[in-house]
Amino acid sequence: MTTLSCVNPRGTPQGGSALKKAVFIDIDHTLIRGTAINLLISYAFKRGIVPSSLLIRAFFWYLQYKFNIIKNFNHIIDKTDSLIGKVFSQMTADELLAVFAECFDQRIKPRIYPDSSTFLNSFRKEGFAIYFVSSTLEPLAKLLRDHYGFGEVIASKLEIKNKHFTGHIEGTICYGPEKCRQIKVVAKKDGISLADSFAFSDHISDMPMLEMVGHPVVINPSKALRKLAKAKKWEIRKLRLKPR
Repeated sequence: MTTLSCVNPRGTPQGGSALKKAVFIDIDHTLIRGTAINLLISYAFKRGIVPSSLLIRAFFWYLQYKFNIIKNFNHIIDKTDSLIGKVFSQMTADELLAVFAECFDQRIKPRIYPDSSTFLNSFRKEGFAIYFVSSTLEPLAKLLRDHYGFGEVIASKLEIKNKHFTGHIEGTICYGPEKCRQIKVVAKKDGISLADSFAFSDHISDMPMLEMVGHPVVINPSKALRKLAKAKKWEIRKLRLKPR
């Protein structure tokens, strides 16, 4: 794993300039109610782009993830990736991105927790860099970033060749240890002090990310993460959608 070799024990880069502070925040169930990839699949099903079998499998795998039954998440993601790829590889990259944008506007945007904008803006005004860190597909994460109007994205990248989605993820799924690896790379490149930074998540699978910063916070935590947060005396927050 990449190490922060440019940082000395006092948390200052070699050369003497002060390190930046950052917020690393998960997306699914942390900033939005639901899982972006499942919302994408259900939207694509409604549009007649994906079959009902994929919708059922996605829901089944989501339940396993939600209740922390999955032990090999990358295996599940690979299976989902393969199924989605068979469908989406028939579309050009531009056509696919248009579907993502429609899905975001119709399915994801209404599920964004309204208070999230307020608290992220408060961090930004205090000089924190904002990073949206998620296993979801990068185009969906970028649409969320654009909705807020600030921040950087660390997410799972789609492999595109000859202007078509190949049906594969480029590199490794941004999940668990891979999130930590990418955060360390960004921290080294951007001169960020992890000890002075915050991380936010809802699920126990992000425990490594939460433990790598000085200020871990859990939002709408799963049962397992809530138990861990209480034991470690981490801050627990709730975000909710406004009643219609």
